[in-house]
Formats: sequence, structure tokens, C-alpha cells
Amino acid sequence: MMRNRALSPILVDFDSFPRPLNWPEIFGRPGKIVVEIGFGMGEVLIREAGKDPQVNFIGIEEHWTRITRTMTGISRQQGVVGGLDNIRILKLDAWVAFERLFSPQSIDHIFCLFPCPWPKEKHEKHRLFSQKFLRLVNSRLKTGAALRIVTDFRPFYDWVLSQNVDAGFASAVTATLEPQFNTKFEKKWAAQGQEKFFEIILEKQKHIEVPVEEDKELKVYKLKNFDHKKFVFQDHIGEVTVILKGFFYDAEQEKALVQLLVAEEQITQYFWAMIGKRKNDWFLQKVEGQRFFATPGITLALDLVYQAVEKIA
Repeated sequence: MMRNRALSPILVDFDSFPRPLNWPEIFGRPGKIVVEIGFGMGEVLIREAGKDPQVNFIGIEEHWTRITRTMTGISRQQGVVGGLDNIRILKLDAWVAFERLFSPQSIDHIFCLFPCPWPKEKHEKHRLFSQKFLRLVNSRLKTGAALRIVTDFRPFYDWVLSQNVDAGFASAVTATLEPQFNTKFEKKWAAQGQEKFFEIILEKQKHIEVPVEEDKELKVYKLKNFDHKKFVFQDHIGEVTVILKGFFYDAEQEKALVQLLVAEEQITQYFWAMIGKRKNDWFLQKVEGQRFFATPGITLALDLVYQAVEKIA
């Protein structure tokens, strides 16, 4: 929970808006859209937004500590609570953000400084900027717009270049850079003796169509009966993994809550299902008020709970 409620407009509550998001509406004005993936402590995001007050900057980050420090920095930039008014922040995985929150051909520039390179070969599958992700990024960029990546790790640089195949970008423009961004991580590596960093610029040449992912409609299941003492859920392992994390039953209210961990291709979510009774009928449905994306994995999770209940009916 954010301690400083005055800063909350900077952090976008994406569940409160139709998706994909209407960014001019969220900023309260038109303007070019620039996105930074993984802004760290916000040094570059804040600096660039200060240079171009007419440009709308969106920062994507998953770590609360980095987000709160960046929001504090935004406030201090102008010496008033609220800070710069041309920055918005998404606390979300970048892949999910581009899939669901941005319309095709809506972004003017994307940059990512020092992404995690996942240096071990067995962890390569976790790297961002695979061919599939590049195609997604391409679809959200305007024609002629560019993606800029800077890394400290030469093998990651080589790997990204190898992924730029049939992704709709022109041949990469590359360069070797001296330290210049003044971020926490760049200063750390420079202090350890690293003098050169590696830049890749990919300009969109051809549009790749990747539709915006939409939420699936979740069923409300009517049940024949329910005996909480006999409820057993078998974890499902596969392309979509669904694992039971908790089961709670309230005998007085005749209500059960089922907590599930749902992991699929690019997103891992916690999901709560409820088994309850209305008059003489039992039913199964999602718990209202929770934050999640209704993905195929969530649909499967709800169906697996239904199957588990049906076995004991």
C-alpha cells in the first residue's frame, strides 16, 4: 500500500479503465508516448520527462521499492507534492503491459536500459526481447518509431541481435557507449571497472499485427452439492500450471475460498475462487474485488476446481 496518497495518480490503476488504456485520457492531454521498460530508481525517466514536458512518459516496473523511490523523486523534481505531471507508472510485467494495455501503433518510442541479462544459459528463456517479444513491441510502436536497448553484458547484446528476425524492424543500429546515464546500476558497474556498454536501436520498418489480449469471460458454475471435508484438488502441471495454495471453509456462512497459483506463458497470478450456497443451490465463481487478468489459465483454474467438486458431488 502506498504511504503517500498524494502520489497515487502517478501510479496507474489499470483496473479502473477500459483496456487497452486510452493514454491521452489518462494523462489529460494529447502528446507523444514514450515508454521505459524497467526504470530502476527512475533517474533517466525523471530526467527525460523534465527535458520534454510535452511528451507523455510511461514507466514500467515490477519492484515496489524502485517504484516508491521513483515516485518520491518525481515529487522532489519540482519541489511540490505531485511532481512532474507527464509521468505515469505501471506496476506490471512489461510483456503483459504491452499485450493488454497498449493499442497497436500507439507508442512513439520505447527504451530499456540495462535489462536483466539472465546470464546463465539455462535461464535464457527468461530473457526479455526474444523474437516473440520483439514482434509484440513492434505491433505497439508507430511506423518509423524505435526501440532502444542498452546492456552491460555482451552475450545478451549478441543474443538480442540474433532475435531480430522477422520482427518487423530494420537491421539494428549498434554502438559502444561510455558511461553516461548516471543510474545506480551503471555507476555500480563503472566502479567495478567496466568502461563500455552496448547499445542496440531497432527502427520499425514493417508493422507486425499482434491483437490486444482481452479478458476471457469466467463462468459461474452451478453445483449439485458440496462437501468441504471431501474436497481434494490435484495440482495441474503443464503449459499452464495451477497449484492449490490454500483452502478455507466457513461452516456458519456455508462458504469455501480456494486460493490458486496460476502460471502460464508470460504471467503468474494468484486467483481466488469461491464455493458458496444460495438458498438450496451451491455455486462456484470468482471472488469479486481481486486483481487479476482473466487469461486462459484462469479459465482453466476455475474449471479444475469445478471438476474437483464434481468428483465428490
